[in-house]
Amino acid sequence: MPDPTDPFMDLRLPAAPLAPRPAFAGELRARLEAALGPNTPAPAARHTTTEATMSTTDASNTDVPTTDHPSATSALTPYLAVDGAAAAIDWYRDVFGAIETLRFAGDDGRIGHAELAIGTARVMLADEYPEIDVIGPTHRGGTTVSLHLEVVDVDYTYGRAVGAGAHADREPADQGHGNRNATITDPFGHRWMLSQPIDAARAQTAAAVAGQGGDGKDWTVTGRKPVEPAYLTLHTPDLGRARTFYGALFDWEITDGSVPGGGHIANTHFPMGLAPMNDEVGQGGTIYFRVDEIDSYAARVVELGGQVLSVEDHPSGGNAACTDDQGRRFDLFRPNPGY
Repeated sequence: MPDPTDPFMDLRLPAAPLAPRPAFAGELRARLEAALGPNTPAPAARHTTTEATMSTTDASNTDVPTTDHPSATSALTPYLAVDGAAAAIDWYRDVFGAIETLRFAGDDGRIGHAELAIGTARVMLADEYPEIDVIGPTHRGGTTVSLHLEVVDVDYTYGRAVGAGAHADREPADQGHGNRNATITDPFGHRWMLSQPIDAARAQTAAAVAGQGGDGKDWTVTGRKPVEPAYLTLHTPDLGRARTFYGALFDWEITDGSVPGGGHIANTHFPMGLAPMNDEVGQGGTIYFRVDEIDSYAARVVELGGQVLSVEDHPSGGNAACTDDQGRRFDLFRPNPGY
């Protein structure tokens, strides 16, 4: 404790709290993620601008972020202003299964910045800061933005949200575009469109019902979702050794899979597994491409000079083992809800 009789005390400036430099906050966060995160390594440093610091950052004290590693987050992330951010975090956790990954709280008790993971999506949020015109939708008279969230079971999530205080804007209904949708407004004024993929038969039925999913049946629809990998299986001659090696190398948590002796890697963002080698696939890996319908894609494989080796249904969904026109093995996969 300073000596009050010290004459230099007259020269002492009062202590004033300062916000940490954005670069320092990014570096600290990266170090914590690297030490605690079991999955994708965090960047060596990342420049993070929060709602609370957006208008107070001194340009002379701003560092250029490093580009040695790609960002761990999407290039576009929703940032919500909420009247009661702590309560909102709890609500999103209880209703949507959100996981809180970061929180900065100020001396005044307000949350200046927080981050949530909802499945593979990321959401940022902060308390209201009227002094810099950061206020939520309830104080602006409503929101102009809807957040689209794909869920495993729309009816379950919708019921859970309404039971937890959300406003029921639109009840669940199958739609002709191939999804079952519902809309709610959460207790903090943000509108969520809940969506669950449905099969082609249900979509066709919905399209024939006016006022439900058929209002857009005369629209001209262009574009389609690109087909991307949904699962990767690594084939190995010795599954036990592979489980030991990759578990130690990458900290993979490998659980027993549906293939005898195989395994599913439970703690990676991208779904992967291990499986034994066989004459059909050899050593290496099999890529499973996610498609919305097996038969049409399988027919197209044959038209283009490839082969369809087998078509099967599993608890996880439909699957077609194929080769392209050069003999390269791959699978078509239409996952069931929840996979």
